[in-house]
Amino acid sequence: MKIILVCYSGSSASILKDRMLAWCRANLIDADVIIASLAGLDEDQEDADIVLVGPQVRCALSNIRERVPEQIPVLAVDTRDYGMAKGDRIMQEALEEIRRFREQRGL
Repeated sequence: MKIILVCYSGSSASILKDRMLAWCRANLIDADVIIASLAGLDEDQEDADIVLVGPQVRCALSNIRERVPEQIPVLAVDTRDYGMAKGDRIMQEALEEIRRFREQRGL
């Protein structure tokens, strides 16, 4: 599974990334979390399963949705979960969104 985490500069996202990957390892999920800035988003998304949008760039959510291929879900991360680096909750939300998205599209 490939997850793109979009944030402003990437500094606060590294702790969250580590916690997300720890939850994945504990739950036997093979995942890669790539931190991307708004400018770098176009480089990493081609085979992503989901794009998560951090609170710092939530104002650009509609722009991000336009830039991401329509077969990839885009989810705004809860501000509290992001701020408290709740990797477990964010991963559970991401997996649920992927499932819901694929069901709606018949994938």
